[in-house]
Amino acid sequence: MALGAAVAGGCAMAGWLLLGDEEPKAPAATPSASGAPDPSTSTEPDPEPTAASSSASSSPSAAPPYTVVRDDAGFSVAVPTGWERSHDENGSGSFYRRPGDRSALVQIFRVTEPDSVGACELLRISSNTLGSNPGYREVSVEAAPGKSCELVYEYDSAESQGRRRGIERIAVSPDGRRWALLAAGPAADGAAVRANLTAAVESFRPD
Repeated sequence: MALGAAVAGGCAMAGWLLLGDEEPKAPAATPSASGAPDPSTSTEPDPEPTAASSSASSSPSAAPPYTVVRDDAGFSVAVPTGWERSHDENGSGSFYRRPGDRSALVQIFRVTEPDSVGACELLRISSNTLGSNPGYREVSVEAAPGKSCELVYEYDSAESQGRRRGIERIAVSPDGRRWALLAAGPAADGAAVRANLTAAVESFRPD
């Protein structure tokens, strides 16, 4: 789905729309690439550091049911075993899905907005942009370890055959670059969405 830039306070900032031909595109000012626990569970940040904050030289690994893939966009990440890079997308960045199934996905892209705009501020702008989707509801925007932040939200999705839940995490790599990692899927399977995002964050290694 489409990623775009929203103008706020005279500065171009990220505003990401989630994935899939079903949603309208946001106007893209740059090709910058741009989530979530069950509502009954806590949305407190994970206590452990994100993988993007660990040594760039460490080799990523993942336990079943995940497999580490090397993406030609310049990173390695764990996705559910059997998922493949999808090239039939409107949005920027790299998308991974189960072949023939568009109900769920993992998306990863570089954040190119200025570092002076904090991660949580970017995600609040993103949430405002996502508000144009039918039935959109922001669940939470919470700070996470390593100067990261996480947005959890839901909206009505034909691809997910009802409510879709998304979790978007902005993480910082050792060289200071910021990346957005996003997992989405049916809201009724929120535990799987959270697991997919956690696996991606813990295994993510930029080149």
